[in-house]
Amino acid sequence: MAVSDELLIVDLDAGDADAGMALSTEAGWNQTADDWRHFIETGHAIGVRDGDGRLIASAAALPYDGPLGYIGMVLVTQSWRRRGIATRLVDRCIEALEGRNLVPVLDATAAGEAVYSRQGFLPQFRFDRWQGTGGGGELAAGGADVSAVVNLDAAAFGAARSSLMTDFLGRDGTQVLLAEGGEGFAMIRHGRRAWQAGPVVAPDQGTALDLVKQLMATASGPVFIDVPQRWQAIGQWLTDAGFTVQRSFARMALRRAEPFGDPSRLFAVAGPEFG
Repeated sequence: MAVSDELLIVDLDAGDADAGMALSTEAGWNQTADDWRHFIETGHAIGVRDGDGRLIASAAALPYDGPLGYIGMVLVTQSWRRRGIATRLVDRCIEALEGRNLVPVLDATAAGEAVYSRQGFLPQFRFDRWQGTGGGGELAAGGADVSAVVNLDAAAFGAARSSLMTDFLGRDGTQVLLAEGGEGFAMIRHGRRAWQAGPVVAPDQGTALDLVKQLMATASGPVFIDVPQRWQAIGQWLTDAGFTVQRSFARMALRRAEPFGDPSRLFAVAGPEFG
């Protein structure tokens, strides 16, 4: 019996948000306590504790209103890695989502892609996390219509995320820019290490680039934005603005290579943990 098989998988509750933050902080991730609370309150968050009761690993299944659900927050503390714990947790998340008749989807790093491929996940498209510094201005306070953001996001992403978008919009500091004509939007919110830009949804790359430029001109301090690799004009503008690629991801779905939604309208994702 593997060591990981002897460790019980437990459900996480609101009291585990700080322990979850410790895991994501150790990994250098950008998640906030609000992100952890969303997974715990809205999704099915699970973890593993060591003999002293310390949370040493986590994962979460986040169901969306549509054909898919998301697997995120897959974390194992350094001293417990390479023991099969993450695989067990992901398997449990798969069961939770398939039990709701949802296709499990996740965003994988290069190292994670090989592992998830063995579990039956197929790549759909790839995106890069760009990091840089905003222009230092201030975003004007916006009163974006929640239903409009939810509908635009759902059409591009492939599932309605009303709870998530409402949560994002209700957080201190979150701002949304609407495209002229109301055919798109760009969002930016606080992260632990940097502003997190995204989603960015638009009818075409030119409109999306205008929104990205506005976000970057007005955001103050470090910024992350996750852009599908197909959008080379946005990548070139980010390069010219001094941004660099921190890492790359593959969006993967269980036994499905065809992307959900309308990828031609999705110019930045919400983040690898949310899709």
